[in-house]
Amino acid sequence: MAKAAKKAAKKAAPKKATKKTAAKKSVKKAAAAAPVRNFKVTAPAGKAITASALLQIIADQNEISRAEAKKFVESYIDIVKAHVIKGVKVKLGDLGMVMIRHRKARIGRNPQTGEPVKIKASKKLAFRQSAAMKAAI
Repeated sequence: MAKAAKKAAKKAAPKKATKKTAAKKSVKKAAAAAPVRNFKVTAPAGKAITASALLQIIADQNEISRAEAKKFVESYIDIVKAHVIKGVKVKLGDLGMVMIRHRKARIGRNPQTGEPVKIKASKKLAFRQSAAMKAAI
């Protein structure tokens, strides 16, 4: 009789979450928690939208003048650039993270001759999308 009670208790007890299921749940919570405002997308898929068109959309959505929207966006970009240049990783909400990646010096090959060539160390601007953005795409 005691064995039957233990089995019933095990079935009723919640299972431990593994790392994968916990990560999936946190992504779902993050995606569900972030309210998505619906915007009218005027540019067709695969085409680029101009900065002028983006400024107009921002001005219309926030009921401000285009000049104020431009001032706001330019100051935002300047602040982000200043932090990234200093080496700070900048998280842009549910979009992702902008950072500088350091590339080590290495030996490459000249494709025409096949001879080894030294490639200097460099810094590259990098972007890593967030889990919420990855799930949305």
